[in-house]
Amino acid sequence: MINKFNAGKVSEAYKLERIPRHWRENALEKYHDILKKEGGYAANDYIRALVEPLENLLNIAHDDDDIKKLAVELSKVCRNALGDSGASSRFYHNKKWTDFSEIVNELCIGYAVRYPHEFDANQQRARLSCELWWLRNLRNSHARAREVAAINAGLVHRKANLYCSDDTLERRGQQIKRNASLLADVVLKSESGQQMALSDIAAAGMANPDNRRAELMTRITGFEELANEYGHKAVFVTVTCPSRMHAITANGKANPKYDGTKPDEAQKYLVECWARARAKLARYEVKFYGLRVAEPHHDATPHWHMILFYKPRDTGDMVRIITQYFLADSATEAGAKENRVKFVHINPMKGTAAGYVVKYVCKNLGGLDDEMSDEGNATSKSAAGRVEAWATTWRIRQFQQVGGHSVTVWRELRRVASETIERSSKSIKGAWESAQKTATKKANFALFIKSMGGLERSQKQSLIQIDDDYVTTKGRYGETVTRLIKGVRERFGINRAENNREAWHRV
Repeated sequence: MINKFNAGKVSEAYKLERIPRHWRENALEKYHDILKKEGGYAANDYIRALVEPLENLLNIAHDDDDIKKLAVELSKVCRNALGDSGASSRFYHNKKWTDFSEIVNELCIGYAVRYPHEFDANQQRARLSCELWWLRNLRNSHARAREVAAINAGLVHRKANLYCSDDTLERRGQQIKRNASLLADVVLKSESGQQMALSDIAAAGMANPDNRRAELMTRITGFEELANEYGHKAVFVTVTCPSRMHAITANGKANPKYDGTKPDEAQKYLVECWARARAKLARYEVKFYGLRVAEPHHDATPHWHMILFYKPRDTGDMVRIITQYFLADSATEAGAKENRVKFVHINPMKGTAAGYVVKYVCKNLGGLDDEMSDEGNATSKSAAGRVEAWATTWRIRQFQQVGGHSVTVWRELRRVASETIERSSKSIKGAWESAQKTATKKANFALFIKSMGGLERSQKQSLIQIDDDYVTTKGRYGETVTRLIKGVRERFGINRAENNREAWHRV
């Protein structure tokens, strides 16, 4: 039982019913440990920090059935409030005329759901009145709120739940099963009469980890081939967040410097640092290309690994500018220079850049056979599942190409039939050939980059671009403008090549 010696100061402790029951023992143990070592005020501060993020309308102790019921209830509330009027209607509320959108916006804020401002009044109304819209958004906000509570309760670290809470891992597993069941039950038929299960279609795309891994390695191998041809250097960069963004220290203890930064906020910090560094590198005319990988520390705080290729003369500027911006925050804290920005210059005599980065790609996409995780007592494969759950929950993009040319064009070229390409121009044909993979030939990303104009040409000036159009389609929430990709075309010419996409309909 929580110590009541200071009842006026410990009212927060009785709010622990807001967290899942099986977490409370850990929270109480930590409370008593702080109480014994630091006193009542510090212990109460811990409880307050734990429960304050939960002081909204969303109860994280709810299960998925509760969330479904809540989604139905909220959609009914919105439908009843709307009546026959539109989302921009006004009515008398709290002794003043109020827009419906203002009232429902407060409701969205209370449940940590983003109001659909970007749509017109009718589409707003359709979404806010739809239980499926509420269910999808409530599941997302509930997952993040629950994970914040798990981090604050000290449940996420290498000595407890690695990368994410066991609850989040289980929730993600249930979500994957729901999606797989849905995809397997849906059969589509093309214009030409071909029938396929939606699950088979999904397995053929980038949703399949094996396909993602193969494509990433093809791209990084292509970059390295170009680097070798042009005499460019390769550096492996690791950047991490300031200690104030880490909830737990390396030894599994609570970090007294932790300021409550959530993993998605820490990711935003890294993105902003990188944007400033890239802008300054551009001003210094330093050009580079490569791949960025985001992955979690044991306590869910993100860090990045980057493999970057560049001209040898730019080594000093690369190191100095990246260090400058990633150490701008808390630069004087202990170990900042040694731990928060690290550079490993790749020696071609000792190994390849692709070989250096393959470990980080594989361990985040399915894991490595017969290997243990770098952090925590878990196999590489089980840790990969936790990384995927972490990335999905916090909406963190794990892999991103740096520089080069559009991978969307690369993928679209694979959808252009050989019969079509024969009627196209030499430039499009060359790019198409580089993207094709056959039993006797691998796709070549280096040739693709050259076909797009080379490394010196920016993406905005790529020789080949997506050939698209925008059409109005009618869906669940009314009419909306949708991008229709038709194939590829020359940026500075008139030639184009159509893809082999067909319209598919549910059987």
